[in-house]
Amino acid sequence: MNSGRRVVVTGMGVVVPHGDDIDDVYEQIAAGKNACGRITKFDPTGFLCQVGSEVKYTPEGPREVGPYLVEDNEALLFTAAAAQRALRYAGLEAAVGADAMDRRAVVLSTGVGPANIDYLGPIAMRVHGRDADPWKADLASFYAAAPSEPEAVGLDHFHLDTAAPICAVQLGAAHVYNTASACASGSHTVADAGNLIRRGEADVVLAGGICTPVTRVLVPGFAMLKALTGRNDDPAHASRPFDAGRDGFVMGEGAAMLVLESEEHAKARGATIYAELAGWGYSCDSYRLTDPQPEGIGMALCMTRALESAGMAPTDIDHVNAHGTSTPLNDAAETLAIKKALGDHAFRIPVSSNKSMFGHLIHAAGALEGCLSVKTILEGVVPPTINYETPDPRCDLDYVPNEGRTAKVDTILKNSFGFGGMNVSVVYKRYEG
Repeated sequence: MNSGRRVVVTGMGVVVPHGDDIDDVYEQIAAGKNACGRITKFDPTGFLCQVGSEVKYTPEGPREVGPYLVEDNEALLFTAAAAQRALRYAGLEAAVGADAMDRRAVVLSTGVGPANIDYLGPIAMRVHGRDADPWKADLASFYAAAPSEPEAVGLDHFHLDTAAPICAVQLGAAHVYNTASACASGSHTVADAGNLIRRGEADVVLAGGICTPVTRVLVPGFAMLKALTGRNDDPAHASRPFDAGRDGFVMGEGAAMLVLESEEHAKARGATIYAELAGWGYSCDSYRLTDPQPEGIGMALCMTRALESAGMAPTDIDHVNAHGTSTPLNDAAETLAIKKALGDHAFRIPVSSNKSMFGHLIHAAGALEGCLSVKTILEGVVPPTINYETPDPRCDLDYVPNEGRTAKVDTILKNSFGFGGMNVSVVYKRYEG
């Protein structure tokens, strides 16, 4: 049951394939606009999966933040730009004074670093030499077609350890936390931030995620796990959650952030409150690394705990923003889980997957979809699940096929489920002061 301080959303910021303005991004998503296509960051010819969802622009934003240089690191640039936009949306300035900083925190999920991770191979060859050792010969052969090693590339180009401290400088926060729960990480940051505020440990938290996994190394790796689509001849229709023809997800990239505050802090500074973070729940399948528990038991438990945290009944939910990855196993298990958690009410509400339009942003997915959930409550259009053509008997809910739907939505259950069976569900609610 909900106890403690109320948690509200006052800011949102994104740098994602559809753009870097959350209001415009939501309009595109509500209209069903697709951002998936053939990968352009490298030549994917011959790969099992050749489809991705890329950020094809350079966002305006800080190139330096305090002592941190971000302009040469794509992931850090996305992070700083998304944080900047979220803080502007919230009308927040950097804290001044130790007391103010002590009441601010950053909870960030840092996924895979920049695409120049491809250069690690050439760098290893330079450091260790190219002699006759078999493993070195194999490396040399593997990286023969890879990019040449750029000049003056340091290890800071491959790690995202500084992403959260960069956000802390931007917010003026004395506390930094990082989450690591695979594809559930984005919503995990939001839930952890809610806990900090509800327990009275912080007044303001910047929560979100960053991931840039569309790389020469990771795309074939995930494809070999049979996690990615093989629909290379039709990239625009490759991401098709809940459709009978789904065959894997599309790797996406970007950063997304939410500003969360205690209600009293937001009201005291005259902030616009966009929604309430009413509750959240966690669980773990304790089953397998890549496959969800097929009956959706852990997923359902996670949703039930989120409802309990919010003090709500299943009938209070107006819409489920699904994890909806477009993999055969996830979508079937999530459908079962929604029915377990919500009972008959599951058949009376829309359940849609934003990933049908921008693929899977991994560590940033839950935060982006959280922003879109807030916008859905504010604007009253439930985004569609595009590319839905053939019903799957195992997926028998209302997935808002292909066209957005006008509806009054007061409460949304947002699901995020990750490898290792790590599950997080978050409840976003219309704010009533």
